[in-house]
Amino acid sequence: MSRCVSLIGLCFVAGLAQAADNGIYVGAGVVQSEYGLANPGDALPFDDSTSGYKLIAGWRPLDSFGVEASYIDHGDATVPSGIVCKQFITVPCPASMSLTAETLSAFAVGYLDLPLVDLFVKAGVNSWKFDGHSTGGFTPVFRINESGTDLAFGAGVQVRFSSFGARLEYERFDIVQDKSLDTISLSLTYTFL
Repeated sequence: MSRCVSLIGLCFVAGLAQAADNGIYVGAGVVQSEYGLANPGDALPFDDSTSGYKLIAGWRPLDSFGVEASYIDHGDATVPSGIVCKQFITVPCPASMSLTAETLSAFAVGYLDLPLVDLFVKAGVNSWKFDGHSTGGFTPVFRINESGTDLAFGAGVQVRFSSFGARLEYERFDIVQDKSLDTISLSLTYTFL
């Protein structure tokens, strides 16, 4: 009897794996991003990582290929800034800077389609906006506003259950002055059948 129940359970799980039909999908998730800045001093606490959110829309016409667009608000990071300004420039510097970034990306996605799981890589183009400004009421206000278009790529794994999916992925976005924004995200997706 237990073998029969096990066999029925395996058939059901296999049916779920096959039910993840290709189509249009949407999703949302949380991201952890690192701005890729150098530590200005080993004695200072320094953390240029932050959390934000991600929105996804895509179309997967084939088991092995799809296209995808995503918007990421990478969140706000506060980092120490210009600790040597007083020594070399003889002007006061802000104690810290607030950094924010947003990216809007379009990718071609290649999939390795396995039962219940997809491995994927993606490459595309990224439109980015970066803002940095002094914090704590510092006068004069230091501000950096930059935007541009560069390449982006990523890789990840996706677990599928019928029309629902959960994905863990890494993405790298080129931004200001050849700096890179490294992002890890956990997202949920829904495919319209």
